[in-house]
Amino acid sequence: MYLVSFVSYFKYFSSPPMKVFNIEKFFLETWLKVSIAGLVCITISDVIFFPEDVLSLSLDFIILISCILAYFGRAKWPLPSASFVSFVVLAAMVYQSIIVPISTTNSLSIILVIGFTNSVMDKGWYFRITHLITFLAVQVIFVVQFLNPELRFTENLNQIITVYVTYAILYIILNYGTKKLKDSYDKIQLFLIETNKELKSKAIQIEEQNFELKEAQEELHAINSHLESLVEERTQKIVKQNEVLLKYSYTNAHHLRGPVARILGLANLNKLTPRPDPDFIINAMVMQAEEIDVVVKKINSELDVLEDGFQG
Repeated sequence: MYLVSFVSYFKYFSSPPMKVFNIEKFFLETWLKVSIAGLVCITISDVIFFPEDVLSLSLDFIILISCILAYFGRAKWPLPSASFVSFVVLAAMVYQSIIVPISTTNSLSIILVIGFTNSVMDKGWYFRITHLITFLAVQVIFVVQFLNPELRFTENLNQIITVYVTYAILYIILNYGTKKLKDSYDKIQLFLIETNKELKSKAIQIEEQNFELKEAQEELHAINSHLESLVEERTQKIVKQNEVLLKYSYTNAHHLRGPVARILGLANLNKLTPRPDPDFIINAMVMQAEEIDVVVKKINSELDVLEDGFQG
């Protein structure tokens, strides 16, 4: 029992842990792949149709290179890789919205994607700070355009305020909802991990019980085999004893039959003879009786020997 317990727990702790689907790493890898593919297409398009737009091409190449670097470092440094891309994209979008105000809405849309990424990759204070920086980037764009009319993407200040409020609310709604979904996912993952541990523990207990049951069955089988062997041995011994006793009884009856027949013959002789010789008959009967006595003593002696042999 103790051996199987040790082996079971050794197998449990030495075996690889349950493979948990890591949503952060999966999302980061997928996001970087899609981003790289999209940026390649955008860069090629800008090179073909807007070769004179040096700023857009530079930003495309900077973001593309940051995504490629993050992709190669995603496995070993997932959080720093995601943060690196986020900060590069944020800086690029803030710079682009200031230098090229007409692309402000595009920049804000990309900032919303960065916020969504931070919500999925949320691991405590690390990405909460990234969230704060991302949200502050939206404020910086608004403040700069609000204070500098020449940097506005439109001359209508009300439209700027409307766009800012819309994107701010979208940022909060999108990331709050994503955070709630992420928290629910993490709770489910934790529940699955704990349930898996509990199932493994119960599996070990069942294995121990099966081992104990198998031992009990083997012990019972050994007892039954021993009983069968013992019964067979006793049966054979009894059969042998019966055979010996039958043979012995037949032999002794044969030895006793002669003297008894002679005694009966003497008795008949005494009846048939008109003048029998009493001394002769008595002496002859005594001799036969003595012979019977010898046979009886021999029988008793042999019975004692047989009894000792049977008991042994």
